[in-house]
Amino acid sequence: MPWNVFYSYSHVDAELRQQLGTWLAPLRQQHRIVEWHDRRIEPGADWQTEISAALDSAHLIMLLVSADFLASEYCFGVEVERALNRLKQDTVKVLPILLRPCLWEDSRFSQLQFVPRDGKAVTQYGSLDAALQEVAAEIRTLVLSPPPEQAPPGTGAAGSQPRRFDASLDLVRQQVAAYARLYERTRQRMKASDERTRRMEEVFQKLHALAIAAYPLLDDLADSPSPGERLAAIAILQTFAAPRYLPLLVKLVASEKPFVGFHAAKALHFAVGAMDVTAYPELTQAIADARDALTRGGVSARSDRQKLLRAASTELEQIMALATEAPQRKAPI
Repeated sequence: MPWNVFYSYSHVDAELRQQLGTWLAPLRQQHRIVEWHDRRIEPGADWQTEISAALDSAHLIMLLVSADFLASEYCFGVEVERALNRLKQDTVKVLPILLRPCLWEDSRFSQLQFVPRDGKAVTQYGSLDAALQEVAAEIRTLVLSPPPEQAPPGTGAAGSQPRRFDASLDLVRQQVAAYARLYERTRQRMKASDERTRRMEEVFQKLHALAIAAYPLLDDLADSPSPGERLAAIAILQTFAAPRYLPLLVKLVASEKPFVGFHAAKALHFAVGAMDVTAYPELTQAIADARDALTRGGVSARSDRQKLLRAASTELEQIMALATEAPQRKAPI
């Protein structure tokens, strides 16, 4: 069975997309892939319907990444959104291909494996043919395996049980996704400044206001490749503290950009006063691990994240000391 391949790209990069297609010709001829891009839409057809159908039937969605791609509202919003939603359901492979230099590290799909693998854009190679050969070889390796199974309409990721969401949860999901995209656009398109931080904080507070309603979405948001949706998960964890999410917060404190890492540290600080005493050993270890990870990463002891974690550690030690002393006190006569 051939792989259905969808090209998501900016029209500014149409020539590079066409050249990549030339390199993939042997895979077409061997019937390993069937390609689709918006130039295949026939005159008079509803282009939105055509694109939506192609996105839903794709086994492989290739994101041809450049500054123009990241600036495209349709590529960055509609197509990337659909791709990441399907990726969470494990019904599609998503492959970012770095065509031209850009701030791809700040994209919502930055945690996916890019090709070329060394982080150098295709156009930065001494030979364009050598770069496209490397990309085509990666795609060939991928499509040698069977394509991912498509979930039947109305089923979940496993394709067995219907996923039922009531209307209110659907609205919450849509609102969270909208705020997540707003955070990512703000993060990418504004230069680092107090104003950008202020705007990102405004978005975070909106996500925090949705925390109670969004709690059923926590697992999906925590596993999302989207930085904005991971930020939404942190907003929930600043309202609900649970030991099983401590490793996630430790990871996010050190691995995310400073703004997201700061709020992950705040979630660990929040957990100090919100968790049951039985979880204190796990929480103590989590805070220590987060501090160690920041130190190894070269984050200054004067940073906001380090200060928050020190405060959390001190408060937890004080609470544990009081809890230890309480049983030793004699009851008044």
